[in-house]
Amino acid sequence: MQKAVFCADVATPRGFYSHAVQAGPLLFISGQLPLDLSGQVSGQTAGEQARQALANVHAVLQAGGADWQHLVQVTVYVSDIAHWPAVNEVYQELLGHVSVPPARAVVPVKDLHYGAMVEIQATAYLAE
Repeated sequence: MQKAVFCADVATPRGFYSHAVQAGPLLFISGQLPLDLSGQVSGQTAGEQARQALANVHAVLQAGGADWQHLVQVTVYVSDIAHWPAVNEVYQELLGHVSVPPARAVVPVKDLHYGAMVEIQATAYLAE
């Protein structure tokens, strides 16, 4: 059975999608841009934007009854691969305590919505 998860602590979706969908023990988190609650891009640097996007992922995780340690897969989209070192530094800072680091892909893309430099999508496993 599927269940939509919405989170009051992140910007309201501007399209037809849920912040996350729980399907059985899996929680699929939609791509999170570095948007503040008002829906504006937050952060001038890739590192600052990564911190906001990850804060949004974390808020959605918590709304779905999960936390960092439940992540099993993360996809990071960057508008320029040159942003990767700054993004990775923030990622490691925030997730470095997790005993099993999630699988991860980094995908350089031409453009991200609203001119963002970073977008992060994730999957969590909730059964434990």
